[in-house]
Amino acid sequence: RCPELPGLPKAMPKSKCNGRTLLLAFALLARAWSRHQEALFPLDGRNFTWAMRAYPRMMLFFYAPWCGHSRGVEPEVKKAAELLQGNVAFAKIDASLEVEVAEEFGLSAYPGLFLVQKGGFEEFGGRRAGAAIVDWVRSKVGPALEVVDRTDQLQASGSTGLQEILTRIAEKNRDWGRFYFLKDTDANQVSVLRGLSEFVDAPFEVDIDRQALEPDILSFIQAEKLPVLGEISEENFYHYETSGAEALLWVIFANNTGLPCWADQCRQQAQEHQKSLRSIATEFPQIKVVFVDAAAHKAYLVGELGVQHFPALVLQKGTMSAMDAPLETFVLTFKARELPLLDALRGWIQQVLDTPSDAASRLLASK
Repeated sequence: RCPELPGLPKAMPKSKCNGRTLLLAFALLARAWSRHQEALFPLDGRNFTWAMRAYPRMMLFFYAPWCGHSRGVEPEVKKAAELLQGNVAFAKIDASLEVEVAEEFGLSAYPGLFLVQKGGFEEFGGRRAGAAIVDWVRSKVGPALEVVDRTDQLQASGSTGLQEILTRIAEKNRDWGRFYFLKDTDANQVSVLRGLSEFVDAPFEVDIDRQALEPDILSFIQAEKLPVLGEISEENFYHYETSGAEALLWVIFANNTGLPCWADQCRQQAQEHQKSLRSIATEFPQIKVVFVDAAAHKAYLVGELGVQHFPALVLQKGTMSAMDAPLETFVLTFKARELPLLDALRGWIQQVLDTPSDAASRLLASK
């Protein structure tokens, strides 16, 4: 990101316009809209307050014209704006000029993305790609529970009473994932679809008349939302961090030339090796097994996890949610598309888990 700005605590910007100023802002903005029907439109201090009142949901893109990161992100924001046009307004603000507006949002560096709705705002902290922005916005502004007529995205099905329960749970826990309800079915059922097409059914009878059903469903989804083998990203890192796991096993894939692979390639290789990796996850339930978009997150993998050669396995050991406790990282490299044999992998993991916490924090090995 580009150089940091002086920031203020994040709070909903308050209107500073009187009636006359607001009418002037309305006229200015109305003329601008008659000339420009852009998916990503410009805002400034003259029309900002009117736009905040005119649009119930708006994504604000703060940028600086001289900032290379801003220039790189803007095309992705525009893609998202075009895909969501008609549902969510997208506006861009030159924060180097509109300093007061930027400060009201607590902007600390260029660029910044904020979703404004329901009298508050939330900063987008995910990957700066059009698809990721769209997914995040939809998870925040769409129906908390989506009613579908297909079973490939099933999370629950059955009666109206069950739909009402799932709606309440979904409204309060949007960041857990997407919630779906299959309509026009007789049997009440609750399932979690996670990771690489992994279904988990609720281990209790979904009896709509049972008083404890809602807390049971809530506890079930909370316990099962993280897959045995899943992709880790900015959007779900917090859930892994607070999962109570003793360690994370990062599976970091590469292409045939030894370069970190992009998301689709990583998912494909995870599919190829899922049997072995799920076996490891089952044998070591205290560990969460994850893979990652290695190319997009190369800087983190190198700087934070100590990966020097790709592909690699990293066992990050320690209490993830303990901010004052350092995490230990143990790195094992392997040949592209050739994970170590299961026995060798089991032995290495066990060796790491048995290593005292006051020992050397980095164990390097290669196969």
